[in-house]
Amino acid sequence: MQRPAQTNIMKKLITCLTAGLLVIGAQSLMAQSATNPVNPPGAQTPGERQGMTPEQRREHLAILKLVGLTPADVKGLTRAERQARIKQAANNVAAELQAKKANGTLTAEGQTRLDRIEKFLARAGHKKAGTPPDN
Repeated sequence: MQRPAQTNIMKKLITCLTAGLLVIGAQSLMAQSATNPVNPPGAQTPGERQGMTPEQRREHLAILKLVGLTPADVKGLTRAERQARIKQAANNVAAELQAKKANGTLTAEGQTRLDRIEKFLARAGHKKAGTPPDN
C-alpha cells in the first residue's frame, strides 16, 4: 500500500503531465490554424458578391438608388439584362433631368444627380463595361 505522501506526488505528477500535454496540443492547434486559415485571403466570405469589393458594392447600390431601382428589380437577371435595365433607367432619369435643365427648373440637387448619372453613363459606355461576349 502506498503512503499518502507518494499518492500526493503521483497526483501532482499526473496533473503536471496532463497540463503539459494540453499546452503542447493547444500550441500545435494554434500553429495549424495560422497556416491554414478558415477563409484564405483569396476566398470570399458568405454574402460577398463575386468580384466586388465592399466599396464597389456601395457604389453599385448608390447608382441603383440614383436611377430609381432597387436590388430586387435586377435580381434574377443575367448580367447583360441587368446592365441593360440599369442603363435604360439611367437614360430615362437623365432625359427627365435634361428636360428640367432646359426649362430652368433644375435644382442644385438635381444638377448633382444629373452629373453623377452622366458620369455613370460615360463609364457604362466604356469598352470594359460593355456586355460580355456570348460564348
